[in-house]
Amino acid sequence: HDLETVDYFVRHNHYAPSLQLPVVKRAERVLVRHGLGTRFLRRVGALMRNGSEQDASAPPAYLRQLARMAGEDIETSRWGLWARGVYRSQKALFFLFPESESTPRQVVKVTRDASFNGRLENEYRALRKLSEVDREHREHIPEGLFMGHPGGLAVVGESMMAGRPFKAQTDGTATCRYARDAVDWLARLGASTAQHVEPRSAAEALCRLYDRLSSIYALRPEERSFLQTQIARIASSPEPLPAVFQHGDPGTWNMLVRPNGRVAFLDWEAAEQRGMPLWDLFYFLRSYAMLGRVRGVRSRLSTFSSHFLSESPLQPLLVEATESYCARVGLSPSLVEPLFYTCWMHRALKEANRLTPEELGSGNFIALLRLCIEQRGAPTLRRLFSPGRVNERATAA
Repeated sequence: HDLETVDYFVRHNHYAPSLQLPVVKRAERVLVRHGLGTRFLRRVGALMRNGSEQDASAPPAYLRQLARMAGEDIETSRWGLWARGVYRSQKALFFLFPESESTPRQVVKVTRDASFNGRLENEYRALRKLSEVDREHREHIPEGLFMGHPGGLAVVGESMMAGRPFKAQTDGTATCRYARDAVDWLARLGASTAQHVEPRSAAEALCRLYDRLSSIYALRPEERSFLQTQIARIASSPEPLPAVFQHGDPGTWNMLVRPNGRVAFLDWEAAEQRGMPLWDLFYFLRSYAMLGRVRGVRSRLSTFSSHFLSESPLQPLLVEATESYCARVGLSPSLVEPLFYTCWMHRALKEANRLTPEELGSGNFIALLRLCIEQRGAPTLRRLFSPGRVNERATAA
């Protein structure tokens, strides 16, 4: 047993407690750390290796081969495998440790089902592309090291980003340095990757999303009319729309605070190289607002409403981050409102893939979208949308 690797897994919760009772979990943690867990606690698993494998302590041969082809040396690395979960979409993870170090230097992701290869391949391409755009981005993203398809499954090696979960570091306020670093980097990412596209072309893509949404959800006539109007506003914009590199899932659960204070964004499977501006920022800010939610007491929708609709302590962050993003990316402030609503339209459509027909009416994002349409005159939304119009009138004068 490699107790140092086991200790790392326990400290980072990369194991499944046999029972969820707090006292039992603490006792099990102690047993596992001392290599006694398997004597008292049931674990079932099998890891097969080819009989020709020379050294069972080294990483599997197919990983070493992929790494060698990319110029990475993992021949003498210690390793641990984390394969928790029962869903086909969940990946197995190899953590690779240099011989004399207690923290991993690389992590290798392996799909469990070939039908999910595309998402992991997309992550690798996104990381490689971003590292070429601007070296500063490497402070905020893992490095894509190698990729292959042994056994028909996608395997991607990445640099390990050391740090603590964002949720454990932030204070949840509008002045949090880590939240500010996150919104600042999203604006820099947009500015460094912006490519102008014709607004009508972007609107046509949004129309296709709208058509799918309206075929799935029973939208009210006023909701249909409102969304169609927002898309038409994008189509008629006199200025080009900057398409940007989009993370696609920048929730606080996919973020780490590095030892130098920089915020790292993980899990780029949903990345778009020509994505919609502001969508990542709005989604991050929504997830940031959720950190203050008291589960069992406040719903997601009421928490969102208190921050995005009513006057709230987070209002300065929402407004300032949006204004700064527009200025740095070159986005017309008049498009903030239609991009805000189409962001949640898109999220409701994505969520529909995870819901049963019976659950569609109670989805989180369709409820959020409806609430924002209904409360479109709310104080925070007025501040979020109106500065652009004020600035445009001043410029025209």
